[in-house]
Amino acid sequence: MTDSSGVHEGSPVAVILHERRGNWARQLRPRLQDLPVRWFETRSAADLAGAIDGLAAPVVVIDLGKDPAGPLEDLVGIIARESSARVLVIDPEAREGVKELARELGATHVVSGFAAPPEVAELIARWVTLAAVEIERAGWSSPLPVDPAKHPMEWIDGLIAEAGNALAPAQPDEPPPDDS
Repeated sequence: MTDSSGVHEGSPVAVILHERRGNWARQLRPRLQDLPVRWFETRSAADLAGAIDGLAAPVVVIDLGKDPAGPLEDLVGIIARESSARVLVIDPEAREGVKELARELGATHVVSGFAAPPEVAELIARWVTLAAVEIERAGWSSPLPVDPAKHPMEWIDGLIAEAGNALAPAQPDEPPPDDS
């Protein structure tokens, strides 16, 4: 189902920003704040694997930074775990051969050299729309944990429900024996 702007409503699309410094998080979050997006920021391969597990059609941005070896290995891990991921690799240093290698490893798109934040945001917005359609069509994705910064009432309601369950008296599994 889409709203008047053409954006799909429903489950938010996971956008994973895999970078060392958080630069893309600062650039993309404000530009894409009106989209149904759930943000994940990862710094390590383990964080990335944990973020991507169970998600349908995630959108991933990988900034290679100064040393591309580790992030390129992480790219291989993403593709092995989730073949429907759309992965943007950004090589700010424009190293020779890295663009081709990233494409061979499974990147959906590679930007070599300067990447203009508005253009990256536009690309991610298109991918979010496509991913939302794919998620709707597939009909699955593990439920995303509630983000207390974005949805405080859901977070509080969850805590209240947990507390209520903890305070409820234990119900016996079977009736007491009949002493007649």
